[in-house]
Amino acid sequence: MAIHDYVIANQNGANTRSDLNNAFSAIVSNNSSATEPTTTYAYQWWADTGNDLLKQRNAADSAWISILTLSTGAVSNAAIADDAVTLAKMAAGTDGELITYDTSGDPTTVPTGSSGEVLTSNGAGTTPTFQAAAAGKVLQVVTASTSSETTSTTATYADTGLTATITPTLATSTILVSVFQNGLRHYGGNTDINLYLQKDGVNWKYIGERISGFDVGTPAVNSVGGAGGQYLDSPADTSAHTYKTQFNNRLATGSVRVQDGGGVSTITLMEIGA
Repeated sequence: MAIHDYVIANQNGANTRSDLNNAFSAIVSNNSSATEPTTTYAYQWWADTGNDLLKQRNAADSAWISILTLSTGAVSNAAIADDAVTLAKMAAGTDGELITYDTSGDPTTVPTGSSGEVLTSNGAGTTPTFQAAAAGKVLQVVTASTSSETTSTTATYADTGLTATITPTLATSTILVSVFQNGLRHYGGNTDINLYLQKDGVNWKYIGERISGFDVGTPAVNSVGGAGGQYLDSPADTSAHTYKTQFNNRLATGSVRVQDGGGVSTITLMEIGA
């Protein structure tokens, strides 16, 4: 253990030799001492034996920077600048593993799971694991709505503006589709409304056929109200699927509307684990 001010005073030969030896001893031991050197210099090393740290003086000679732990050689946390460690500097791992901490607070990994499994908490103090999704649980919910009034005067099916897209998490899941089409109304003419639920561009389920509130002989404005239902789908894949509604003016007389007067139509897509 040695520290030195690195100033060799004018003195006799024996004292000079002793002073030099003390300076060299301080150099080779990195100024090892439990207390910091009295005289400091920019970039000077200090083996702080009191705190088990190798330190270096900063460029302004105003503070010590902790570099590493003397007993283990581990780099000191204080020596690493925030956001300095890049992904390329991290140790290689296994594709699909996640980083977590064990009961000792040390970093560890969550082993990779199988396709379709979900990450499941096992409680505080226990590493999470990938497990099969619980049957019957709601895995995700997608909702959408529209209040934009849309009119049809033809028997050709047209979009109502109500649409939503869902991508199943698991190929074994089912999709519960809940639809309510609001603001159905027809204006004049002996006609009514057909409503279809469409999946991926193909008519899939009738929501309502020949929906009418028309009184024979009274071709006036007739409010029908709303129509809807729930439908279960089994896509058997993990691709994106779009569900939307379409309507027509069945007899193409007068006009029919959806979301008349700003009525709000809604659609909910719910993925249910198998």
